[in-house]
Amino acid sequence: MIAEPSAGAAEPVFLATAIMTKVVVRDEGKRDFAAWQSSFSHLASMAPGFVSLEIIPAFVGASEWRIIQRFQTASLLAQWRDAPARVQCLAKLDSLRGTGNGDLIDEVTQDFHSLSCVTEVIATEIEPGREDAFQSWAEGMQTAQASFPGYMGTLIQAPISADIPYWTTLVRFAMPEQLEAWLASAERRALLERSDPTVSHWKSQRLANPFSGWFPTGPDQAPPAAWKQTCLVLLVLFPVVMLEIRFLSPLLTHVPMAIATFIGNAISVSLVSWPLMKVAIALLGWWLNPDPKNRQRAEMLGLCTIAALYAVEIIFFMLVY
Repeated sequence: MIAEPSAGAAEPVFLATAIMTKVVVRDEGKRDFAAWQSSFSHLASMAPGFVSLEIIPAFVGASEWRIIQRFQTASLLAQWRDAPARVQCLAKLDSLRGTGNGDLIDEVTQDFHSLSCVTEVIATEIEPGREDAFQSWAEGMQTAQASFPGYMGTLIQAPISADIPYWTTLVRFAMPEQLEAWLASAERRALLERSDPTVSHWKSQRLANPFSGWFPTGPDQAPPAAWKQTCLVLLVLFPVVMLEIRFLSPLLTHVPMAIATFIGNAISVSLVSWPLMKVAIALLGWWLNPDPKNRQRAEMLGLCTIAALYAVEIIFFMLVY
């Protein structure tokens, strides 16, 4: 059963574009759960605004599974969440979950895939035994950057091995100019001046392009807007996924889920990375990087073209399937 709001309680409002549904599966129900995943995946992929679906265990061998569903907008996500077909499909899990696990609950989850931002990657090598001194200094840096307009979070990763002795920090800002404002700020400059060169050494690199391997740029050419890159990736990825669901999934029914998923992802990434993205970029390059003299016309025509291609793909697969 899916949890319903109690009498008098306000219906939860989902403003995010991704939700996570947790399910604990009995050992006896794992085989049937594998079959259920195929049905749910097909159902979700046919829903309006579908972006992606992840069905992953909490950890290796866990009985708890997390079903992450991403959609283009909050309203389309809400439409999917309340769809009768989805409710009925989730209800089929009741016999696989056993008793005592409570109702299924949808939780809002951060959709990192949808973040449109620019990232500065900072690699820092800390002298052995000086970690505490560095972390004390880094706390001030984190406090200062988090207060700047456009700040969108930080990822910190410890050294992976002795061969890679760097602490890696990813600092995200919404817009390139907001990141530049922080990097050039007096606050950051003062913090850098207080750093001790005998404690750490660092270098940084800009990651302004979320799909840099697919959208290479020259020294005097800015990358296409992140939302355009995402639109193009969705355009070529959607038909690949639909074809895999139709032709590949039935062939992998009896293959362990991890192997089947790996095969499907390997095929998808390979097709998108080599022939499909190159063709799409070649055909829509006029929209990705429009001529400044005709930018407004190119932008409008490009949006109409993308919308029309989306419609053609969706209608085609609705008719075929």
